[in-house]
Amino acid sequence: MRTHVTAAAGLVLALSAPVLAQGGAVPPAGDMPGIPAPSAKPAVKSPAEGWTDAEKGADQVAKGTAALDAAQKAYQAAPEMTDRAAITVRMPDGEQNETIEMAFGKGNDMDVRMGSLQIMAVGDSVYFVPDQPADKYLTKKIATNAHATLGELLPGFSLPAPDLALRQPLPGRPVVEAFALGGMEGMAVKGFRERNGMQEVLIGTNGADGVVSLDPKSSMVKGVSVVFTPEGLPAEFKIGFDVALNPVLGAPKAPIAFSAGTRTAASGVEELFAAPPEAEEPETKVKVGDVAPVSMLETLDGKTIDLAAMKGKVVVIDFWATWCGPCRKGLPLLQKFAEDMKSNDKVVVLPVNVWEQEKGEALRKKVGEWWEKQKYTMQVALDPEAKLIEQYGFKGIPACIVIGPDGKLVSSHMGYSADMGATLTAEVNKALGTK
Repeated sequence: MRTHVTAAAGLVLALSAPVLAQGGAVPPAGDMPGIPAPSAKPAVKSPAEGWTDAEKGADQVAKGTAALDAAQKAYQAAPEMTDRAAITVRMPDGEQNETIEMAFGKGNDMDVRMGSLQIMAVGDSVYFVPDQPADKYLTKKIATNAHATLGELLPGFSLPAPDLALRQPLPGRPVVEAFALGGMEGMAVKGFRERNGMQEVLIGTNGADGVVSLDPKSSMVKGVSVVFTPEGLPAEFKIGFDVALNPVLGAPKAPIAFSAGTRTAASGVEELFAAPPEAEEPETKVKVGDVAPVSMLETLDGKTIDLAAMKGKVVVIDFWATWCGPCRKGLPLLQKFAEDMKSNDKVVVLPVNVWEQEKGEALRKKVGEWWEKQKYTMQVALDPEAKLIEQYGFKGIPACIVIGPDGKLVSSHMGYSADMGATLTAEVNKALGTK
């Protein structure tokens, strides 16, 4: 049940869409990275704050549209160029950072690298080369352009930087969509102003606002800042996506060329991200076979659950949070598993909420209302101080553990998996000594 997509691939394939929403681009193998543990940070503010009505008038909207059109022409006119995108994903409870190095040659040629992940176009083909698996890559012949072909090769693909979309636009798409960062439909120009020697274009759509910063002399993009609320989350939960850019005209330092090395071409995304025969345990403090830590947990009505009292039964604990998209994607599968186990009094299924901002009665109210809205029938527990999950050492959620009747850890998993039900059923049956 662990993820088979690295953080670098995950940022391109998932975080470029609404990162924590349920509908992000996910490799068909079904796994999605666990969301890292949050740390205290101030609320994410919208970049649209401070814009005056005059700056959002019809004339300014027209100027903003013209500025973005000029940017696209500048990117298409450059025979060769390089750029570096410093990306920060800001959430109310923490940040993630990544850097993308981009080189664009003549025609479709390009070389995009994030960590050890590489996306290339050379001649008449595009290539997707992830860091894992280390022995395979994807390739496809270019049809319209490299950008469009990558979307065919990797459904849902969008680079979380505007360079590729400006240089190789998708047919029929308005230029403002280059700044939607892959996930926000219906993006439109909302205003324009000149400030601090830069042109600023206000953009937005339902649930999202952003500002594009342009160099007035070159029309090159220097930055994009977008704040949005993922689908299904309350309006006050906002995620900021900041991209700082440094475009440079001229030939890349190294020639753009693809070498497969010892890798072989996979037949498709399914083969590329197929799960290995034996899934590895996540790096945690507690290993399979160790005595599983237990603690007292809170209930929605303010009472307590004593996990120690459940010895003699198989206990399945799933750590989750209301703001965690992969968690919300996996909970219906856990509900189905719980229903399948309902008649077995030797099995306890316990979703445990962690890492919320609220405490006390505010936490119970928030989780209770959300739980009722989803119509889940599982009993839900609260770990408001994250004491239990910290004993296991998980660095992200969703995280799931199975404790055997003897009180020892049977298995641990991190990340979303479409096979959750079948995996947990097999592990519970093994722990009970049944088929």
